Amino acid sequence: MENKVQIVDNNIIFSISGADRFLSIKSRLVIPTDHVVSVSTENAKWWSTPAELKIGGARLPFVVKDGRFISKGKLYFYVMHDPTKCITVNLNNERYSAIIFQVDDKEAVAKKIRAKIKV
Repeated sequence: MENKVQIVDNNIIFSISGADRFLSIKSRLVIPTDHVVSVSTENAKWWSTPAELKIGGARLPFVVKDGRFISKGKLYFYVMHDPTKCITVNLNNERYSAIIFQVDDKEAVAKKIRAKIKV
């Protein structure tokens, strides 16, 4: 997977590539670091609640979950093929309540983000 997370100045840039770019209907997200509440490396969940609604993107359980989803009145953004390789970035003052994003080394990426947000 070539999706990347970079920290540039006071922004976190989530770059989406390959098929994920097409499936999620996005090529990148830019989030100010002061809008990040926390970062988790707990495994993401494939399961969808009956109330979860796909707004734009693709979902095929145990294969891919990319794009925008509403659950319990909150908007989430996913780029996920393997829930054990995802970070969850919880946000405040943003369109999304959280971004669930698959990376090659979730512990290293989470550590970089935490260092920048001082959590």
